[in-house]
Amino acid sequence: MNINGKDRHVQKLYKAQKLTLYWLLGLIYSGFIGFQLGRIQAIADFNYNLHELMFVPATIALFVVPVLFLIYLYFLIKYLLGRGKQKMSLKTSTLAGLVVVSIIGIVFITGYQSLEVSTSGIFEVDQKLQEERKYYLVFDDQRVSVSYNEFQLVEENQQYLISFVWNKRTPNEGRLETIEPLR
Repeated sequence: MNINGKDRHVQKLYKAQKLTLYWLLGLIYSGFIGFQLGRIQAIADFNYNLHELMFVPATIALFVVPVLFLIYLYFLIKYLLGRGKQKMSLKTSTLAGLVVVSIIGIVFITGYQSLEVSTSGIFEVDQKLQEERKYYLVFDDQRVSVSYNEFQLVEENQQYLISFVWNKRTPNEGRLETIEPLR
């Protein structure tokens, strides 16, 4: 292979890894954004079909991103070996780092969110707590964060229909979704 042929081959590998990188970034972020939008209850209340469509990019990304990442690594390694000892451009290095950091960050965020549990029922508020500018209701050994208004409206030793979300990693803490007094 002559020098021009080698340069063209390296250029094709560069363009292939760059195109794969852009597709990878697009799928990662559209999947993550779709997953986050799909978790918003207001969208499900407004239009359930739209709510379900929000998960389509996340589902596609779940299966395509690992394959695309391997393809990207293949093109990147071939490109790096083919070009010799030249330095990688700052833009390419930054984008490659962004892909790796994005994948790691999204895996941790999604892993944490996958352990969230929603609980609803009739609970008696045992205690109201205020720590600095944060407000909590305590019931059944569960500490649930609430807004200032909710904190002011709720009375201790009264029963309420409560819906809250908590995480299995922090089982004694949660955040309030809805609360209604029982009359």
